[in-house]
Amino acid sequence: MFGSFLNEIASKLPEINRKDKEIYLKDKIDEKVFGDILIKVGLISIEIKNSEKSEIYYKFSLYASNPNKPGMKDFVLGSHVKLDAEKSSICIYGYNENIISGMKKILFKEKILDEVYDKSEEYKNNLEKYAANTDDIIEKIEEKEKTEPYNLFIIKHFIKYVIDKYKEENISSEDNSANENNEDNKNITTNPFITNGE
Repeated sequence: MFGSFLNEIASKLPEINRKDKEIYLKDKIDEKVFGDILIKVGLISIEIKNSEKSEIYYKFSLYASNPNKPGMKDFVLGSHVKLDAEKSSICIYGYNENIISGMKKILFKEKILDEVYDKSEEYKNNLEKYAANTDDIIEKIEEKEKTEPYNLFIIKHFIKYVIDKYKEENISSEDNSANENNEDNKNITTNPFITNGE
């Protein structure tokens, strides 16, 4: 029932198909692993199925403030993040301040950025000083409208954060796989019932 409700909303919101920004990464990404990372850092995944295929959207929040009802929040699906593993890109749909606020919340929580510095506009006034080094991460950014420098500063910090987490996950998986192989080899060579040529 909830799924059909989401489908109905998706069909009515123009933002759902409005790709505002596409961030091309230098390295290929595993969509499943990267999606799991987004969920781990705090995003919410929504899978919407239609007759052709399934689409997975990642949101910072299912709800946003309703400007017509102070103190009230409405369910929204419009602004979200999607992955395109084929093009190795991260797409932002329905770009708005909710996206930036969601990124900042995670960056503050993980101590990547300091909320006190942000409120004092230290970052905004010194963007180059605190900029995230994404030279080895981001190939290019395509956008419908130019992003203001401060918001781009936040986006780059968030992309660097999730890519770093993604790389950590991959290294951890490789280490675990190597350890399992070593353990298997050890079991074979130390098994007293196995002898060469028999």
